[in-house]
Amino acid sequence: MPYSNVDPRTFLSLRWKVFIYLVFALAMVHLIYGYYSYHSLKQDSAEERLELAERDFSVLEGLVATSYDRLLELSEIIPLVVDHNAKGAATPSAYIDALETLFPSLAINGSMDAIYFYDGAGELTTEQGIVVDFPSSVITKVIEEEEPVKFFHCFGQCLRFVAMPVTLVGNKTGVVVGREMRDIILEFNRQTGRDIGLALQPSGSAAAARLWTLELKYLTKKAENTALLNRLVSEQNISSDGGAYEVNTEERRYQVILKPPEGAASGRAFWILIEDHTRSYIDARDDLIQRLLVSGAGLFLAALFLLTVLRSPLSALARISALLPLLAKSAYEEIRLGIHSIKRSNLFEDELDLLKHSTLDLTEQLERLEQSLLERALHLSERSDQLEAERDFVTSLLDTAETIIMTLDHNGNIVTLNRFGLEALGLSADEVKLLSFFDLSHDKVGLDEHQRLMQRLFNKRETKVQVETAIRSKNGQMLQVSWLHSVLNIPDSEAQVLSIGLDFTERQQAEKQLVWIANHDPLTALPNRLMFNDEVARALKQHSGNKDIIAVLFCDLDSFKDVNDSLGHPVGDELLQQAAERIQSVICHDGLLARLGGDEFTVLLESRSSIQEIEDVATQLLKAFRESFFIDGYEIFSTLSIGIAMYPENATDVTTLVQYADVAMFDAKERGKNQLRFYHDERGSERYERFSLVNDLRRALEHDELKVYFQPQIDTRSGSVMGAEALLRWQHKELGMISPAKFIPLAEEQGLIIPIGEWVLREACKQGKILHDQGFYVRMGVNVAGQQIMHESLLSSVQRVISETGIDPKLVDLEVTESFLLRQPEITIPKLHKFRQMGMSLSMDDFGTGYSSLSYLKKLPLNTLKIDQSFVCDIGNDPEGEAIVKAIIVLAKSLGLGVLAEGVETTEQLAYLRAHGCHLIQGYYFSRPLPVEAFVDFVANQAVDISAD
Repeated sequence: MPYSNVDPRTFLSLRWKVFIYLVFALAMVHLIYGYYSYHSLKQDSAEERLELAERDFSVLEGLVATSYDRLLELSEIIPLVVDHNAKGAATPSAYIDALETLFPSLAINGSMDAIYFYDGAGELTTEQGIVVDFPSSVITKVIEEEEPVKFFHCFGQCLRFVAMPVTLVGNKTGVVVGREMRDIILEFNRQTGRDIGLALQPSGSAAAARLWTLELKYLTKKAENTALLNRLVSEQNISSDGGAYEVNTEERRYQVILKPPEGAASGRAFWILIEDHTRSYIDARDDLIQRLLVSGAGLFLAALFLLTVLRSPLSALARISALLPLLAKSAYEEIRLGIHSIKRSNLFEDELDLLKHSTLDLTEQLERLEQSLLERALHLSERSDQLEAERDFVTSLLDTAETIIMTLDHNGNIVTLNRFGLEALGLSADEVKLLSFFDLSHDKVGLDEHQRLMQRLFNKRETKVQVETAIRSKNGQMLQVSWLHSVLNIPDSEAQVLSIGLDFTERQQAEKQLVWIANHDPLTALPNRLMFNDEVARALKQHSGNKDIIAVLFCDLDSFKDVNDSLGHPVGDELLQQAAERIQSVICHDGLLARLGGDEFTVLLESRSSIQEIEDVATQLLKAFRESFFIDGYEIFSTLSIGIAMYPENATDVTTLVQYADVAMFDAKERGKNQLRFYHDERGSERYERFSLVNDLRRALEHDELKVYFQPQIDTRSGSVMGAEALLRWQHKELGMISPAKFIPLAEEQGLIIPIGEWVLREACKQGKILHDQGFYVRMGVNVAGQQIMHESLLSSVQRVISETGIDPKLVDLEVTESFLLRQPEITIPKLHKFRQMGMSLSMDDFGTGYSSLSYLKKLPLNTLKIDQSFVCDIGNDPEGEAIVKAIIVLAKSLGLGVLAEGVETTEQLAYLRAHGCHLIQGYYFSRPLPVEAFVDFVANQAVDISAD
């Protein structure tokens, strides 16, 4: 749209708008300033006049006070004159004569206008001059108090009086002297130059009468001021309390102030002060006009100057505004040239420069936007082509997707059906147009519910419905379909519902297969542990509360590992399959057979009336396995070991029942295999205790429960402690001290002997180092188990302990048993030589209890043979035992080895050993194994009694 058609209003340049608005604003400011100045001047003038009036009233009150003082002085002279004339004998008649003589002269010179004489009773005796109704109360007060009293009277006449007490011969009287206000008015006018008057209210008038009812008693310039007062009362309401009033005539301005005289009754009289302030008003008006003219001229010149200053910026603004419509024509280059042609010579940048820069920025942005829009339009065109291609692709995808996709109208009639749906349902495109969704061959199971949900969808009460149903195709195949029906929000479209059906027939079959696999053993097709436990739980729940016996038979193939290791796993698998068939043939359908894993089978027997019936079934199983198995040309004999646990005698829950059957099976294996064993609490407790000990032993090192005791070894020739054997003890936190014979085999069986053995070695070396530092040379004997000797890390661990503890290797004696040394001598003997090279000594522990080979004995790098306690106990009891001890001593000496006897407890044993040359003794005869603190004390005291000598 062209710029000229945007707004039909008349164009007016911005510079003139600025000038007009500025002049208008300055004029308004000027007028407001003038009004404020006029109002302030007027208010200041009024306040100044009021202050002047107050000052004048102060002058007036001073004149009145002075007049009272003169009257008082005059009244005091009269008694003096009377006393002089009467020669000290003043009587009432003398006073009357004197007053009548004095008054005319005093009245003529204006000293007084009235004089009254009262007797002692307050009665008027004589009066001269103006007669007024003088209050008798005043006379009474004067006579009683004997003090002069001033009194202002304004009833008909306005006079000021002074009442003076006079003492006569034997009597008190009073003299009252009065004077009119004329002299005060004239004196005030003379002093201030202000016109003044006194207005009285006629007697009988209302107290609140207005001024025009008052009588103007005195008034300067009476003719002129009377007209002014008449104008005042005709134009304004006058308060009875007086006040200040403004009166304006055609050419003059006056201020009239009414104020009651002091001492006068309210509303009875008013002082009238009149001031002509015309001159001050004219001076103020002229001053205001002059100020307004000067300031108006200054504002006009300022507006002209501002217009001149703004001429150049406004001209530039007009040029920029003329360039802006070119943006609509995309004339960007012309705009840039026009902006750059605007030259301004200003020192600082201002808003107009910002407008120039903004116009250039806007031009560039619009140019880029236009280019972007063109590119986007091209892109949208290309995108439209792509969408058409995608639409064709989606249509093709719907036809090729292996999912039933159809649309339905609001009555459920089929609107469209993709190609896969046509093929899956065996329909043609023409047939589909004549069918509704429920005309298809749905399975009747769940059909009513499906229809109800679809009806809620058509009624817009649901937006999505998901249902799994079966539907038969035209070729008779039953398909399992998961339907997802969704409302389509497409206005004016025949299709109202989108239905997507996913054929999950194969998935359902796969799920069934997975469920079977999860509950069965794939090798034997028998139920697995999970299914067996579920069946046992079902049986326990079903038979809860009755007397039926439920039994679990835990069956394990004997020597199955040998078959696997020697003949291979395929033969082992076939053996498991045939074993499962053989067990199943025995129990038939009277029990449930399951394979838990490996060579372990379990049998569930329900509703048994006696233990004998259960034992018979187990016996039949044992008999069935007496016959051999033939597999791949091999004849294999494999028997069963069976453990039996029963409900409710042994356990009432699944886990415990199966566990107890397993315990009973291990009991059968330990008793020789190929037999059945019922669960007994004692055997179960033993196995549980063994299991608990194994677990506690694993934590014993962490909990600092293992202790090392030391049994001294005595050299009977000197009676000194030459060594000590480190013996392991277990201080269980609940069971107390546990025998090494009970937990050492467990440690060897569980592979814990390696870390425990290294810990014992470390503790013994620490103690040996401490004793050596204290000056005691005691060799520490440490047992090395067979598993430690065979372990590849033994050498490195011993070297590490020796290095970390800092002990002299000569103070370490490693004790080994002959049974482990002779198992694999090619491994053990080189290790022993290494220890000897490190400086340690070696002892053979329990010599003679195993298979002793003299040929290997001479090859071993030993230092000492230790005679076992079992032989030492025979001394004095068994000659054959004594002969063995003697032979060991002789053998050791012949091989150049030392000999040490263990378990020496009696004097007879000690004497025999010493007699035959065995002087190194260890046993209770000298000391039991001692904790470390007691052992240190024992070594320090060297308290050994060798009484066998």
